[in-house]
Amino acid sequence: MSYISEKEENLKKRVIPQTKKPDFEEFWEKQVNFLRSVPIKYTKTKMKTPWDKYLTFYDVTFTTHDDTIVNAYFSHPKDMKGKLPCVVRYGGGGSSRTFYTEMPLLGVCCFSMDNRSQGGITFDKANYEHGDDFRGALMTHNLLDKETFYMRNLYLDAIRAVDVVSLFEEVDTSKIVTFGESQGGALSIVSAALSKKVLKTYPSVTSYACIPQRVEAGSGVFGAVKNYLTRHTHEVDQAFDTLSYFDINNMVSLLKVPSLFCLGMIDPICIPDFVYSAYTHAGGDKRIEFMPFTGHSTSFEAWTKIRYELADLDK
Repeated sequence: MSYISEKEENLKKRVIPQTKKPDFEEFWEKQVNFLRSVPIKYTKTKMKTPWDKYLTFYDVTFTTHDDTIVNAYFSHPKDMKGKLPCVVRYGGGGSSRTFYTEMPLLGVCCFSMDNRSQGGITFDKANYEHGDDFRGALMTHNLLDKETFYMRNLYLDAIRAVDVVSLFEEVDTSKIVTFGESQGGALSIVSAALSKKVLKTYPSVTSYACIPQRVEAGSGVFGAVKNYLTRHTHEVDQAFDTLSYFDINNMVSLLKVPSLFCLGMIDPICIPDFVYSAYTHAGGDKRIEFMPFTGHSTSFEAWTKIRYELADLDK
């Protein structure tokens, strides 16, 4: 048995069960319907950048469900002819919109948005009535109410991003794909599972899977949740009830489109057990790329495979 095969066999023995509530799908159908009841308003302004010889960039803003104005960048190859596939690339935790130059050089459009309250210029207009205020405590904001929880707003922003690019004249709406690492991997899955407009998804070192176990371990952003619940022990059950609606280990069962998961086999943040559990529960045609001795990042080999697939989207 090969090294990777042996590791996978061990992962299969540790798959973590889902914690979906009976109304999980009903809840998300309600949220998406609400999002789409709010008209989209967007601006798209051509920019001057150092890459003008090869690429065209736009400064984009769009409104989402709670009047928050999300800032984004949109790019495509210069002098493009006809409509092109589009990669909606979501950023990891603490990241903002980014000038991704590689994607349009592959012959596709690229869209990159701010993650509200995570270091970009997008001001979160949601009214959070409880939770911790210190930096890194976003996952405690309205933690006890799934209808107003911070993650609900972030997930709806991700879906809205796909809705927005589907309105752009440059985009072939039959070939919208999502990609991201860590938090971005989670948002890629969310938009692919719920928007009904995504062709395929490429989540790498995916975060937000198996959240109870991440809280127990104090892993990454969920260390703030652990600290919060240490001081509010009477709220543990309600908090875990809320978190179950945002756990990627549950969300993946709504995937209907092809997916390629990338798993860092020594990832200390998005633990291999958690990512593999999400892959196991995923619906749709799925593949997994094991990255031995890779931590919380995408290996060059896995990246190259994704690049080839993105470059082939327009064929």
